[in-house]
Amino acid sequence: MATKRKDKSRVVLKTGEVQRKDGTYQFSWQDSQMKRRFVYARTLDDLREKEKRIQKDKCDGIKTEARYTTIDELFDLWANMKRGLKNNTFENYKYMYNTFV
Repeated sequence: MATKRKDKSRVVLKTGEVQRKDGTYQFSWQDSQMKRRFVYARTLDDLREKEKRIQKDKCDGIKTEARYTTIDELFDLWANMKRGLKNNTFENYKYMYNTFV
């Protein structure tokens, strides 16, 4: 029979929850691109609040990985969606981004 995982204070941990060696808690899940994501908290209550927020975002269709998106990824997404510009205008946008950002 499988035993339930517990933390140092004998509280049963849910799937994806882990207590780390330093006493903090970690929750892991996979995003829509099958990349493993992690959230950390000092207490189990804080971690479970973050888990609820992540689950709610998933149900509402909000990308949970959007919190971890870099400026470069956001620019690439914007550049791929940008349509109807003359080539010179788009090249100027790329030049300004690469020079000043």
